[in-house]
Amino acid sequence: MDRVELYSQIVQQVIQEYYNLYRHMQDSQTFCVVDPTSQHYQVIQTGWDTHHRRIYTTLHLSVQGEKVYIHSDPTEEGIANVLIEKGIPQSDIVLEYQAPELRQYTSFAQA
Repeated sequence: MDRVELYSQIVQQVIQEYYNLYRHMQDSQTFCVVDPTSQHYQVIQTGWDTHHRRIYTTLHLSVQGEKVYIHSDPTEEGIANVLIEKGIPQSDIVLEYQAPELRQYTSFAQA
């Protein structure tokens, strides 16, 4: 199995785990979006705040080349730490939600 395929499987597993956690929330509907063609994986929540519709991307990860990009991560533990625990090295994880000029100050991949 090549690295891209392995990373895609790990990301799908992690997304599914978070989907299973978030889908039990009472005030919203939760969806797991898996697009193996573009290799984008998301957990999305929708609901209402009084009279305003709420659509929130809880998690958004993608596999691009041989790196995992974290586009959105509001988790307390940090999804990057979960990916590292599952075997993806820091050097192959891009914190996409950070400005490119700030990524050089982390131990993660710049892009």
